[in-house]
Amino acid sequence: MPAELVSQVTGVTMALVTLLAGSLLAVVPWLTRRREAFAVTVPESAQADPRIARMRRVYLVVLLAVSFACAAGTYALSLAADPLVLSALACAPVLAGFLLMLAFRARVRAIKRAEGWEARGMRTAAVAGTAERNAPKPLSLTWNLLYLPVILATLAVTVALYPSMPDPVPVHFDAAGVPDNYLAKGWQVIVMPVAVQAFLALSFAAAHWQMLRSRRPVAPESPTASALAYGMFVRAQSLTLLVTGLVIVTAIALMPLSFAGVVTPGQSIVALLVICVAAIVPNVGVSLVYGQAGSRLLRRMGAAGELDFDDDAQWRLGVFYLNREDPSVVVPRRFGVGWAMNWGNPRSWGLVALFVAAVVAFVVVIELLV
Repeated sequence: MPAELVSQVTGVTMALVTLLAGSLLAVVPWLTRRREAFAVTVPESAQADPRIARMRRVYLVVLLAVSFACAAGTYALSLAADPLVLSALACAPVLAGFLLMLAFRARVRAIKRAEGWEARGMRTAAVAGTAERNAPKPLSLTWNLLYLPVILATLAVTVALYPSMPDPVPVHFDAAGVPDNYLAKGWQVIVMPVAVQAFLALSFAAAHWQMLRSRRPVAPESPTASALAYGMFVRAQSLTLLVTGLVIVTAIALMPLSFAGVVTPGQSIVALLVICVAAIVPNVGVSLVYGQAGSRLLRRMGAAGELDFDDDAQWRLGVFYLNREDPSVVVPRRFGVGWAMNWGNPRSWGLVALFVAAVVAFVVVIELLV
């Protein structure tokens, strides 16, 4: 595959990833729960307030504009720019969205005070009972064992292709598919693809565990509907995460194929980029269909208009949950799609330390191999 074509495909793919991620951020105000507006607890009737509706529209337009600009910049600079510059362009929509959310959060809080929107009582532990027990459940962690045959198959392929690999082995390529780093032929060549797959598999399994351990939000006035909506949401998310993880981990098998020349570096890069974009699409789809924590499903089931609880004080800057009285380690995210750590629980800090240690260990292993 010509280097020029590889460069073009690389640039287009990076731009698409930036645009897709930014577009998802832009519609976050429509994906969050009806009792929340820019990370502030409000009555569901407040969603029709023209001031809040205008903030949502402004947020959408600004984020889409920033995302398009960053995508265009990523494509234009995909070959010439430093990787740090490309990373900054990819992160710019996230930063813009966060800053805009903080500005609108302050306005919504002022509106809330002026309108006298107050909760009828503080929320206690989620009242679920039979409704929660009968709700759909996420896939069990046992499904993550599917990563093992993929890793073992990659190991077998690497060992089988090892004799046909050159010495030294090209192990890293630039955006045009030209080798820019080599590794002396040895056991490290066999271990590297498997080490990358193992780290990714553990990361996806950890994200899956996070879903299982999250507190289930159940609305007291409609426990059955809210439990059903959240159950369907988390089951869809766990299934999407598993499929995405398996596809990405399997794609790492392209490494030994590239090492041995079975596929060209350009073909390998293009395939990996296409797979990454394809992996984002179903996640975006689940977010749009279900909404955060099943909010869009719950909306279609009917909703109450009163403010039953208010935990704004536990959300710092609208995105960091800190509640020492909540035993939960993980809770549904306030602004955005997914889950957030409870930084008021010491176990959360222990998990973060464990994750950082795992990342450091992975980097050390890769450095030793290279």
